[in-house]
Amino acid sequence: MPAPGELSFSAPRADTHSRVTAFFRFFLAIPHFILWYLWAIVAGVAVFIAWFALLFTGRYPAGLYSFVSSFTRYNTRVFAYVYLLSDRYPPFSGSVDEAYPIELQIGPAKESYSRLWVFFRIIPLIAVSIINYALSIVLAFSVFFGWFAVLFLGRMPEGLHNAIAFCVSFQVRASAYGALLVEKFPSFDASGDGPATPPAPVAEPSPFGETTPAAGSDTGTAGTDPFGR
Repeated sequence: MPAPGELSFSAPRADTHSRVTAFFRFFLAIPHFILWYLWAIVAGVAVFIAWFALLFTGRYPAGLYSFVSSFTRYNTRVFAYVYLLSDRYPPFSGSVDEAYPIELQIGPAKESYSRLWVFFRIIPLIAVSIINYALSIVLAFSVFFGWFAVLFLGRMPEGLHNAIAFCVSFQVRASAYGALLVEKFPSFDASGDGPATPPAPVAEPSPFGETTPAAGSDTGTAGTDPFGR
């Protein structure tokens, strides 16, 4: 578990991907887009209230912190799925799930926050938004080429996976920074907030009842729920 006010993100690369779910990835994610949109509105209101609470008390209310953290985890899983970092269908919740391949760990709230940092948050957020926009262009091209690679090769090339994971890792930290969950300005060094891509691939269950083997392993097949339950 990260220290208070910190987070870690990891997105291990699967050895193979399902061509079918990759082809229909956007359509499969539509139910999540609907939930995400509704949840994002409420989360935005929660962050607005938390900003005033932090400004006047220097503390992040526990209930709001838990709610915003849950949305941040959910947001990370949904878009990691859309961006082909994982074939595993994300759960419709933001609760901690160590079995899910895309892992975002958020430390507990700090005992106190700088009111000055809270008041002037909008200034560094401008820089964060510019960087995030630039990386979104890199992410779009990486996902585009990665989508074709998965369709033709049945796997995501390591270079493209690393590029996507790097962009998503920054987006995750930028989102947490904007939601006042962390005080640290988002860094380009993914290792500073937890490794974005562990060195070894991991086995990942396919949504169509196949077991995706890890690199160098020889496994059979096992049935799994299409929605990762």
